[in-house]
Order: sequence, then C-alpha cells, then structure tokens
Amino acid sequence: MELLTQYEIPYLHPLAVHFPLVLLLLAAAVGGIYLVRGTALWRRAALVFLLLGAASAYWASETGETLEDDVRGEPMVEAIMETHEQAAEWTLWSALAAALLFGGAAVWLRRLPAPTAVGERDPVLIRAVLAVAALVPAALVAYTAHLGGLMVWGVPVT
Repeated sequence: MELLTQYEIPYLHPLAVHFPLVLLLLAAAVGGIYLVRGTALWRRAALVFLLLGAASAYWASETGETLEDDVRGEPMVEAIMETHEQAAEWTLWSALAAALLFGGAAVWLRRLPAPTAVGERDPVLIRAVLAVAALVPAALVAYTAHLGGLMVWGVPVT
C-alpha cells in the first residue's frame, strides 16, 4: 500500500495526450450525427467538443515540450519526434479552424429567416462542410497518437 501512496507521475504528457484524442474523435462523431440530424443541438455539441479538444491539444503539446529533452537520444524518438510535433501542431490548428467554422455557421444561420417548424434542420451543404471539418482534426489527432505510440512502443512485429 505504501508503494501506491508514494507514486508520482514525472511527466504529464502520457496523461494529457488522451484528452485531445477522445475529445476530437467525439467531435467527429457528433459532427456525423449533426450531418444526419441537422439540428442546432448537435452543431453546438460538436463546437463544444472541438473547443475542448483544441484546448487539450494545446495542453498536450506543452507537456510534450517538457518531456522532449529527457527522451532525446532514443533512436525511435529521434526518427519520429519532428513529424510527431508537426502533426500535433496541425491537429491544434485544424481543431481551431473547425471550431471557427462551426461558430461562424451558427452566427450565419441565426441571420437566416426563422424556421417555420420546431427542430427544422440546417441546410445540408452546411452540415456536410462542417462534418468534414470535424473529421480533419480527428484524423490528425489519430495520426499524431500513432506516431507517439511508435515512439513509446516501437514498430509492431508482424
């Protein structure tokens, strides 16, 4: 029991990286639901997941900078680190861009004439563009996570 109480986490990066992965994948899933359902509820939910995903991607990136110096010299890390960092940066910026699109669509849709029926769906073109926009950071965070996994676990043996 004493071992459990004395344990400390020297780096937060292994913990932090799971938040953008989950949140941005959820944003893509909710973006898909928005594509089908087309209501403001799902658009807003995707926006929230994108904003939280972007914030957590920033946190993960910052904690990665802390870890970087201590893992230099490892052959697998040296081979992948730069690509991993670039993918993380693209993930953050794409999540912010997607959130901006979702927020901009919300503002623009408010300017349209009021819907005649309760729960009327947003135009399908807007839904499709936003759903694709939500997929981009999800794909990038998955790629970034894959590279991070390779640095930690190495190349899988087949």
